[in-house]
Amino acid sequence: MLDASECPPTFGTKPEMVQGIIAGGLPALTRSQEGAEDVVGNGARAIDEHGVGEKDFVIGIAASGTTPYVRAALERAAELGATTGIVACSPPPADLVARVDVTMLPIVGPEAVTGSTRMKAGTATKLVLNTITTGAMIRLGKTYGNLMVDLRATNNKLVDRSQRIVMEVCGVSREEAKKLLEEADKSVKTAIVMRKKGVSREEAKRLLAENGGVIRRITKDEPPPIRER
Repeated sequence: MLDASECPPTFGTKPEMVQGIIAGGLPALTRSQEGAEDVVGNGARAIDEHGVGEKDFVIGIAASGTTPYVRAALERAAELGATTGIVACSPPPADLVARVDVTMLPIVGPEAVTGSTRMKAGTATKLVLNTITTGAMIRLGKTYGNLMVDLRATNNKLVDRSQRIVMEVCGVSREEAKKLLEEADKSVKTAIVMRKKGVSREEAKRLLAENGGVIRRITKDEPPPIRER
């Protein structure tokens, strides 16, 4: 749920692109709903409620791979033609592995507190999910080098980051970056293409649309070198 909620501000995605589903629903985010994961019918129902189809990839998350809610959700997703995967931190049952398309197993070993999989298993799972979404967003052209050029400047920190990205990529001053972003309707991608190609906002948007939103396909240059921040 956390990884999904952070995709829109970081990568400018629609909330529907990456969705989190948790047994027990939203109340489970603030108070544990221990029995919810055992209700098989709710797993399949959640998949139907989210309109899963053949163009979707559904990833089940279960430390041992045995959670009834998750298994039911994956089975229903497969019935609907979706690609499926499982993230588990110990070898899941062979029948589940045979049913899903992708199995991801970060084996973490025994927990410091026996059975408390929110610890090592939970942390390892978050890393796996971060890797999946970040890799997908890179392939979708939502980064330029290691810069989040499709971010949504929804707070002061991100407004500042937008300006700094344009400054770095385009080699302009802070004031020039602000002006470019204003002309680009606050879109970092559009501002970069406008500057690098010397075109209007409308032309920059057209070029981005024709090139799948990937800046490099338009500018034909190398992105800035990756720097630690």
